[in-house]
Amino acid sequence: MTHPTSSAEKTDYRKRFEDIFRLAKKLTSSVDIGDVLEIIRDEARASMPKLQEACLLVIDAEAQDYTRPLHCAMERQRINCQLCKRGRSTVAEALNKGSTALCFLPGPLVAKPWTEEEVPEGCCEIVVPIYSDGKPLAVLDAIARPGASLDKQDLVTLTDLADLASNVIRNARGHWKMARDKLTVDRILHHLRPFVPATVQRIVEKNPDAPSLDKKDTEVSVLFLDVAGYTHISQTHTREKVNFIIEKYFSAFLDIIHSHGGDINETAGDGLMVIFQGPGRDTARNAVRAALEIRKRSLEINEELRNRFVPVQINMGINSGIAAVGMSQFKGSTGTRMTFTATGPVTNLAARIASAAKQGDVLIGSDTASLLGGMFQLYDRGLMRFKNVSEPQHVFSLVRDSEEVVPINRSERVDNSGHRP
Repeated sequence: MTHPTSSAEKTDYRKRFEDIFRLAKKLTSSVDIGDVLEIIRDEARASMPKLQEACLLVIDAEAQDYTRPLHCAMERQRINCQLCKRGRSTVAEALNKGSTALCFLPGPLVAKPWTEEEVPEGCCEIVVPIYSDGKPLAVLDAIARPGASLDKQDLVTLTDLADLASNVIRNARGHWKMARDKLTVDRILHHLRPFVPATVQRIVEKNPDAPSLDKKDTEVSVLFLDVAGYTHISQTHTREKVNFIIEKYFSAFLDIIHSHGGDINETAGDGLMVIFQGPGRDTARNAVRAALEIRKRSLEINEELRNRFVPVQINMGINSGIAAVGMSQFKGSTGTRMTFTATGPVTNLAARIASAAKQGDVLIGSDTASLLGGMFQLYDRGLMRFKNVSEPQHVFSLVRDSEEVVPINRSERVDNSGHRP
């Protein structure tokens, strides 16, 4: 909008400002794009009494996704100006010419157009195409009353209204595309979320722009769980039955693990790795409670499936201490894989202890036992040797005093403190 120089230009400028200001006040009362576009179109008739018709044709192919069809300005009961104006020759010619406003004289159906630099005398129709990135979005079509003629000031008014309509359409279209993209991302994340540890989800939600996923030394209790005899089950049952068995048991374990603050970090066909983070006593007790509930639930499911499947035994091992918790990266020629885990001797020993558990046993390391503070009955399994662990490790059971795993020293029942009497 240029600054006025002459008295006439100042008058035109003032009228232009007043028209836009009046329209802006009307638009503030509505948030519906359909209503806004109708207000813009109707403003053409209100500010230009010489008009017989003013139509706004939204021709964007995606308009149905972000706005409703407009009501006809002449007959409110009619919907969508496209029904009567889409095939109009002047509209078609304006779209073919590009984004410049065109003025038409009376005469044949296809009249000779003029550009906005000059509005000819006797102009009976002005068509202003609305484009975005070279793509037609809409057309503002103004038709004068019989005997009336449109002038340059009318062209300026229509151009202002078209610019405003263009902004409204582009904003609505952009908002719809953002909402659509967000919905797509949300759907993708919904499918990916079960594969992402809850710890990672919480970290990303807390700071999505720069999540802190670097490894940090953290107090943890690590629980390993596996299905005893999984290889035999796989060989003696159909794939469908194996899937049913694993999903039946593991699905029952998920709520137990989450209710005690555990984070399922890794899954295999027959096992889980679960990390409990926090103060040492809390993690140890939560891990033990979860293990005992898992064992109880597995026995209940065995009873439910009696006479249908061979009873399943879940072996578990728990160890506590300081581990490096965070993201591990594995880079190869085909790309990078990242996994959120706890690494170090604590995790390695937890896995070894779990491998020593037999027939549904729950074994724990001495560090875990010392953190329980006498809250649980423990059974001393003595010292055990494990592969790649230099020193024998003192191991306890949460469920029974068994001689099935022969330790270096004789097994003895221990008191509630987790120590030998």
